[in-house]
Amino acid sequence: MQILQALANGITEGAILALAALGITLVFGISRFANAAHGDYMTTGAYGAYFGTGFLGLSMPMAALLGIVTAAGVGLLFYFLVFKKLSRNSSAVNLIVSIGVAIFIRYSIVLFAGSEQYSYGLPILRAWRFGELRIFPMDLFFIGTSVISIAFVHIILRYTEFGRKMRAVADNSQLARVSGIRVENVEVIMWIMASALAGIAGILIGMKTVVDPLMGWNMLLAAFAAAILGGLGSPGGAILGGLIIGISQEMSVVFISETYKVAIAFIVIAVVLLVRPWGLLGHREAVR
Repeated sequence: MQILQALANGITEGAILALAALGITLVFGISRFANAAHGDYMTTGAYGAYFGTGFLGLSMPMAALLGIVTAAGVGLLFYFLVFKKLSRNSSAVNLIVSIGVAIFIRYSIVLFAGSEQYSYGLPILRAWRFGELRIFPMDLFFIGTSVISIAFVHIILRYTEFGRKMRAVADNSQLARVSGIRVENVEVIMWIMASALAGIAGILIGMKTVVDPLMGWNMLLAAFAAAILGGLGSPGGAILGGLIIGISQEMSVVFISETYKVAIAFIVIAVVLLVRPWGLLGHREAVR
């Protein structure tokens, strides 16, 4: 029964990780670098929602919307101020710069909000019991929110004109530009989408645990692991990778100390990448 409970917990964890990893892989698919500031966009979204509930007196849905808009706005701001101007540089340069952006955002939050932990003050709901298995209503909400968000992104990417343009830019930006696609507009909307996904993931983490300046950074390693495992640049791979990492980490707690569960993510990556260096659903050309 412990294993079944760990599996249930892992699905919840994996659903949130999938959201974070999907945002990372969207950025990589078009801008071709791993954005280390993505975790702090998650933190920004969580603090935006907390500001809405704690200071503006908004309901949680409205506060969550504020948090998502805040994260998307911060992501877009740094795209225009930093990443757009560095688009001609190598992915390594952009990665290093994104670490600097992450640190700037994190300590700006500490400056204005302090380093204390906050909570949304949500009501505590009793778990539903099925024998020894406990299912928390909020966990179902987290999974449902993740599924709806991912489905929304999937519909955009697969069934809309913008989605076709986005896939074209991801495949070959120069050819897309010659074909008449305004690559800059695609990049702007992509950054909004990726940052909004980070905001949603951050709010869900804040609802599940607490809101603090390091929450996104602490989640970033697992989110990167999920994106790499699934194949950087592959949205479907990011979702699959998030579920695998989340379930693996929670299942490992049954057998080893929770202290070491973060290491499980990298063990899973090592095993998979030895067989498929480009990830589970990635392509050879996606790894550059």
